[in-house]
Amino acid sequence: MKPTQLAGLTREELLAFVNEGELASELLTLCELTDDVSLAEKWSSHITGPSPWEHQFPDDVAVEIRQQLVSALLTRPTDAQPKLTLIDELLDHAAGTPLPAAEHPLMHKEMGLGDGDEVHWSGARPDRVDQLKVLIIGAGLSGIAAARRFKRLGIDFEVVEKADASGGTWYHNTYPGCGVDIASHYFSYSFACNPHWSRYYAKQPEILAYLRSYLADEGLKPYMRFNTEVISATWDEADQVWVVETRTNAGEVRQIRANVVVSAVGLLHRPAIPDFPGLADFEGVAMHAAEWDHSVSLEGRRVALVGTGASGNQIGPAVAPVVDRLTVFQRSPHWNVGVDNYLQVVSAGERWLLEHVPAYERWFRARTLLSQNDVMRPAQVVDPAWQAEDGSISENNARMREILTQYIADELGDRQDLLPKVLPDYPPFSKRMLRDNGWYRMLRRDNVELVCAANLSFQPDGIVDAEGVKHPVDVAVFATGFEASKMLASYSVYGRGGVSIRELWGDDDPRAYLGIAVPRFPNFFIMYGPNTNIGTGGSIIFQAETWSRYIADLVKTMAERDMTVAEVTEQACAAYNEQLDDRLSEMVWSVSPAGTWYRNRHGRVTTNMPWTTFEYWAMTQQIQLGDFSFDATERASSGTSLAR
Repeated sequence: MKPTQLAGLTREELLAFVNEGELASELLTLCELTDDVSLAEKWSSHITGPSPWEHQFPDDVAVEIRQQLVSALLTRPTDAQPKLTLIDELLDHAAGTPLPAAEHPLMHKEMGLGDGDEVHWSGARPDRVDQLKVLIIGAGLSGIAAARRFKRLGIDFEVVEKADASGGTWYHNTYPGCGVDIASHYFSYSFACNPHWSRYYAKQPEILAYLRSYLADEGLKPYMRFNTEVISATWDEADQVWVVETRTNAGEVRQIRANVVVSAVGLLHRPAIPDFPGLADFEGVAMHAAEWDHSVSLEGRRVALVGTGASGNQIGPAVAPVVDRLTVFQRSPHWNVGVDNYLQVVSAGERWLLEHVPAYERWFRARTLLSQNDVMRPAQVVDPAWQAEDGSISENNARMREILTQYIADELGDRQDLLPKVLPDYPPFSKRMLRDNGWYRMLRRDNVELVCAANLSFQPDGIVDAEGVKHPVDVAVFATGFEASKMLASYSVYGRGGVSIRELWGDDDPRAYLGIAVPRFPNFFIMYGPNTNIGTGGSIIFQAETWSRYIADLVKTMAERDMTVAEVTEQACAAYNEQLDDRLSEMVWSVSPAGTWYRNRHGRVTTNMPWTTFEYWAMTQQIQLGDFSFDATERASSGTSLAR
């Protein structure tokens, strides 16, 4: 039966939509709809990579693919679930090179096929679950993912959030130009794919709307307590529960007793502002990018942008056209990569395909994922035998330096005098690789000045640079990042024997098993914990799904085995971190001389994981019971009540 969404459309109207689609995804869609892999075998040699522009289809082949796709859309159902055997065959054609078979289950999940990575009870739901309570701290994208898992398992849970609404970083960061640097059609939950994105790289309002829309659709909001800050979490040894002290913005203090605590407070949520001399005496407006004051108009003002990282790269081009003068203070330049569709809106035809042809949405997401995950990893791995005067770490890294340098030179146009100032002297990928928001074209504007200075001081009406030059300033914007290495610093955590997490980690040397569990902190699980950030390309939403699945699976295992406590062993945590540090030593972030928030003050990488996205996903698919010590229910104090 022809789908209702195609009813009334002529062949010519369908062809107009299809002509705006991405050819490789259309070929794969055609093969799925016709259950015929031979067309991919015939034409996929023209696919040269996973990005939308990575193909070399001859014009006559492109016409043939699109004509056949229109015929399939008119004659075949578009909402049928495909056979996984067909999907597996097509995956080997999706990016121009075969995909390892071990990675196919990950792709099935991301394409919304099969059971995904849902966590289910092995049999009947255990009665003991009625006595179990989980507390989730944080209502950002990780907290939402965790809440969904426990709701679907029927486990009692509560989410506390210090802000007055959900959304996490996408609620707090509202600065001009704020947006994602991972392609939108992958930057969404696999269980809530969004075919409606208006841009290929969405901006903050649309991302926040997506998260809140899913929150409402899943019915999660009633479980959330907003305006509630966690002060401390303390393990009660006698009752084997966590006692979590919270305080509302009205000053009401409450103690919550929970069997399990999931910390989903995020990594980049504590703004860092350097202690600039004289800042307290500055009479203008000063604000961090993550605490944007929308009551302040920048129109016609003299604005200082302090910092040129990811936030600064988005703010600068967004405000330069409206300010009187923009002075950019740069401590060190960043590498920027140009992405063809970064600033583009999704065409009407492609959006129609995404919204009305599920197979197309699946393949477009799959190819988007393959274009993001670890795609630049070869240029980030150190070649011990490589030697070069430019500081590159490998042949691939040196080649990337050449490509990026040429891109920067091209973008600067007639302002080649800026090249020495904006060209980094460290290997690409030492810091976060930035998507170019029009940074170099912004620097060419007459009302923009770039000042290379690390040591700044403030006066009541301006900023003095390292050369002693004063720059008049009305508004100072700090795009100076976050306290990334100081994890779990927003509240106190006390484990067995009253040990503090700060005693174990110090200020900036956090370690955890899989980045999730810490010895001496039973039933306490971290999302976006130590060494779980993606440094080689990928989606943090994918990571949130991975963490939440692992934690939910562990809690389910505890309940089914009648265990009250799960605590990772010292040996397992140490072995994992030894392996992690060995792999980290092979990555550019560990050897580069560049300063980066990936490393702590001692030079150890504490934020990024050295694994590929697939490797980490595979590590978390099964609970290694031997890595945990468990306490059975009968060892816990009887009759423990859990205050609500």
